[in-house]
Amino acid sequence: MMELLTKDELLLKIGNFDPIHYAKTRNYVNGGVSYLSPYLARGVISIPEVIQTLKVKGYSFFEMESFIMELSWREHFQRLWQQYNPLIALRQEQANLHPNSGIPNAILQQKTGIKVLDQAIETLETEGYLHNHLRMYLASLICNHYQTPWLTAATWMHYHLLDADVASNHFSWQWVCGANAIKRYYANQENINKYTQTQQTKTPLSVGYEDIQSVVLDDERLPLPYTFEIAANPSLQINPQLKTCLYTPYQLDPYWHKEEDCNRVLFWDVNFWRAYPVSQKVQNWINQIAAKNIDKLQIYYGTLEELLLLLPNTNTYCKEHPSTQHFPFELESRSWILPDLEQVPISFFPFWKKVQKQLKKNW
Repeated sequence: MMELLTKDELLLKIGNFDPIHYAKTRNYVNGGVSYLSPYLARGVISIPEVIQTLKVKGYSFFEMESFIMELSWREHFQRLWQQYNPLIALRQEQANLHPNSGIPNAILQQKTGIKVLDQAIETLETEGYLHNHLRMYLASLICNHYQTPWLTAATWMHYHLLDADVASNHFSWQWVCGANAIKRYYANQENINKYTQTQQTKTPLSVGYEDIQSVVLDDERLPLPYTFEIAANPSLQINPQLKTCLYTPYQLDPYWHKEEDCNRVLFWDVNFWRAYPVSQKVQNWINQIAAKNIDKLQIYYGTLEELLLLLPNTNTYCKEHPSTQHFPFELESRSWILPDLEQVPISFFPFWKKVQKQLKKNW
């Protein structure tokens, strides 16, 4: 599993990150990627903090542009989630679906015949992390060749990811299958070999790009077995004389109201997580990273209605997030690259142009 770092340790790690090497190697599975996504997804650190930490190291915008562009995809997806339901296709329905909506058994059993992808599935289930290219390869294989509904496949991957972010995960799957893009994404075996530095041949994807769209794979389909297992709940100890800082698995910033004496509660809204389940391994990692970073943190699983009964006569604060928009608490703003954005374009590149303009102006 991913190492458990405090925010101070994380900032040191970011300060040592090389965005120039990243730009040259990021598409290779052994390239110089940052491994920041679990911490960004959990809100331990924000994208502007990452950019600023590297900026003060003296990097120019040009040197950091490739890395910032990838970070901007995450913010773009978050902005889309503010305005669109991630369970619904953004542009059009996925085409050419298998009549059975289950997940292919070859995926669950790691028997696709493509060795590096079978290994990737095992790594996903044991480590909770995959390089972005491996995610894209799997998404294309499952949706475009096994013709699996993107939501079924997105639910499968989301369940295992330490950086399980509904926006980044679900909208990315839509992008691969054409539900959030003009065309679908394909990768043949030659491309997979290049970026995973393997040499496998004679696989189902060992065809040229002129034939890749005609590759259709079939297998037994199985329903996803995933549910959200609730951990044991200790009783909350709330001091009614203090305000309450309410954290969520998406908002674990240890610097937030750090110097104040508060009730500090990590709230797992079970209604939300039943809709977007994650494994016990993922829950444990999130709870551990939260406890490592936030002093005197209590962890509570329950519904919002149950939580409200336990917070009598306290001022409760929470950070804004698409998953907390319905909370009846004081919602404080998050850190954004584009804090004043009113309408997010569905396509990424118009959004990216706004980011470029904003950052270049203030670099």
